[in-house]
Amino acid sequence: MKRLTIFINDLAVYEYDRDTALDEWQQAFLEKMDSDMGRGFTIQGELIAHPDSQQRARFVVMNLIKALQQENEAAISVSCAYLSTRLPGLVEVHANDHEGTVKIELLEE
Repeated sequence: MKRLTIFINDLAVYEYDRDTALDEWQQAFLEKMDSDMGRGFTIQGELIAHPDSQQRARFVVMNLIKALQQENEAAISVSCAYLSTRLPGLVEVHANDHEGTVKIELLEE
């Protein structure tokens, strides 16, 4: 099984099976996420008007962290599905809180 492991402050907090099959509805939801993000968003106080794939991934990771804190399984699953399908080589996400700022590192195989 291929895994996507989420680390927060150097602790593994979640593992997602990257081989999870998505049905049509789930794939359509991910497309809508892309469409919505294409209109721009604010991340850590910075407006990103035309986000690239890495900026979109970082935005999704920020939402994933919030979902993990709230134990929102649906949001956790959709965030991991998005990351796995949009960055198929992604194996680890590292989010570290450093002086009030979250640093995100995406590790691919």
